[in-house]
Amino acid sequence: MTAPTPSVLLDLDGTLVDSVFLHVVTWHHALKDAGRGVPMWRIHEGIGMGGERLVPWLLGEHVDEADDLTDAHRKLFLERAEDLVPTPGAHALLADLRLREVPFIVATSAGGEIAEALLGALGNPEVDVFNADNVGSPKPAPDLLAAAMEKLGTAGDDVTLVGDSPWDAEAAQRLGVRMLAVRCGGFGDDRLLDAGAAAVVDDPRALVGRL
Repeated sequence: MTAPTPSVLLDLDGTLVDSVFLHVVTWHHALKDAGRGVPMWRIHEGIGMGGERLVPWLLGEHVDEADDLTDAHRKLFLERAEDLVPTPGAHALLADLRLREVPFIVATSAGGEIAEALLGALGNPEVDVFNADNVGSPKPAPDLLAAAMEKLGTAGDDVTLVGDSPWDAEAAQRLGVRMLAVRCGGFGDDRLLDAGAAAVVDDPRALVGRL
C-alpha cells in the first residue's frame, strides 16, 4: 500500500504576511470613529476570525452597522497596505515546498481586496489560494480548511496547517488536522497550544525543510 502524500495548508494573514498589527490598528480606528471603542488587546485577541464573526465578538452583540464597520476597516487597511511585508522565511518556505514537491494551498480568511493586498505584499506568488469568499462560515468554523483540503484532494490525517492564531488552531482541531503555529502573529505560546497547536515556532523560516 502506498503511503499518503503529506500536504500543507498555509494561512496567509499573519503567517506569510506581517499583517496582524495593521489589522489591530485599523479595526481600532474604524470602531473608534463609529463611537464604539474597543481596547487594542481585545481586538488583537480576535484577529484571525472571519470578519462576520469578529464584530459581534468584539462588541458582545450584533449591531446594524456591522457591515459599515467592516467596510471602514477594509478602507483603512488598504490605505496602509504599503506597510505590509512578508514574514521572515515566507518566500523560503514556499520555495522549499515547491522544490520538494509537497502539495500545498494557501487558505485564508481574508477575501476580496484585502486578500489581493496580502498577496501583493508577498509578491503575487504563483500559488493556489482558497479564501473566505468561497465559504459560508469563517474561522473558527472549519469550513474554509475543509474546502481547501477538498480542493487539494487530501484527507485530514495527511495534512498540516501552518497558522498564527488560536482560531486557526481551533478550526484545525475540529477537523483532526495537525496545526503548527508561528509566533509572528503575536499570540503567546500558551494561548496557541491551549487552542490545539501541536507546536509553536517563531516564523515560517523555522519550518523550511520540516513540512
